Amino acid sequence: MKKALTAGLLSAFVAPGSGHFYLQHKRSALVFFVLAILSLGLLLQQVMQVAQLISLDIQTGVLPLDMGVIAAEVTKQTTATIRDGADKLMYGFILCWLIALLDSVRLGLKQDKQDAAPNNA
Repeated sequence: MKKALTAGLLSAFVAPGSGHFYLQHKRSALVFFVLAILSLGLLLQQVMQVAQLISLDIQTGVLPLDMGVIAAEVTKQTTATIRDGADKLMYGFILCWLIALLDSVRLGLKQDKQDAAPNNA
């Protein structure tokens, strides 16, 4: 149970794929890590686009330098971005992390059983 717990904790709290890396499943670790980074990067790209649009509106004078107005515009733009597909990227990131966590625990349990088998014989 030790490898399963360690792999699960690594996957849960460090990064998707870190538990696989600990268990010497480096290809799986790389796949989960790349998928997570890709979805997170695309999500951050959309957030940056919203931030750039709002900053451009402030610079051109479309939005006044009033925190209430800017906060309302951020909320409006963020809601529109989520509606346009950013939520799918966020759910993809969370799903990738959850699958990596569960799979690393599964692989860790398998390795724990293999390690315990010679001791019982």
